[in-house]
Amino acid sequence: MPPQQTLGPPSSLWIGTGLAVALGETLTQGGVPTVPFEDLRSYYEQAGLVAAPSFTLASQLGLAKQFGVGVLVGGTYEVAGESVSVNLKAYSTAGDLRQLASFRETQSLQELLPLARKLSEDLAKALGRTWVPPAVVSPQAFESYIRGRISTDPTLQEVYFRKAIEIQKDYYDASCYLALVLKSAGQLSECTALLVELEKKTFSKAYLGLLTLADIRMEQGRLPEARRLFLASLKASESAEGHMGLAQWYARQNKTKEALTELLVAERFGTHQADIDALRRQLQEAQPPK
Repeated sequence: MPPQQTLGPPSSLWIGTGLAVALGETLTQGGVPTVPFEDLRSYYEQAGLVAAPSFTLASQLGLAKQFGVGVLVGGTYEVAGESVSVNLKAYSTAGDLRQLASFRETQSLQELLPLARKLSEDLAKALGRTWVPPAVVSPQAFESYIRGRISTDPTLQEVYFRKAIEIQKDYYDASCYLALVLKSAGQLSECTALLVELEKKTFSKAYLGLLTLADIRMEQGRLPEARRLFLASLKASESAEGHMGLAQWYARQNKTKEALTELLVAERFGTHQADIDALRRQLQEAQPPK
């Protein structure tokens, strides 16, 4: 869960969400799976909550269990002058709430990446996981990428992701998210070119690039290629969106039973319930009467 600010100017409120995304990024790249920030934001939207609601610890635990998370991480941060101090605690979600570890790190406001990496390393070690340092990324590119991830303005998202790529041309995660923004804006030519180039690359969000390209191929009627890409996405990383995409592919083939099975799998992730329900209704209504 994003840490809550206890001290600092309103202009630094973005840091809590930014740290949550940065921590998730570095943990995932370091070999520790996490719930993607987009899944959490999707849940907030689905539940009609504000973008960054304040939960009690008990509510956070309930939400963590709903997502099937074994460890809940949360805490606070304070900004004083040019530095930010973060206090994090990790809790086991199995049985009664039990604290596993706590740690505090302080870093310059300009050093978001080193701070996220140090917190990730602390957490991985506290959980007894082998820490694998993530790929080297420019701190300036990383901050621009994180700002793009947490922004809700498509124009700003594009600006931040392009800036990250301008700083570091092989920042494939930023290229992937730029492609998503371009797809939403209807700029399919550049979007598709980016995704085709990324298809053979190895990076933490590869599953998302494959999934988005699969959606485009579905829209183009290139069904064999779409299926290959959906399966490749699921192999790279299981996701609700991947199983939903495969369900839609089966629906196009009039394979209702297989499509409904994929929706059952997608449901286990605890996100996108409204979309899953809508597709399930569509499939059931399309079935011939008995």
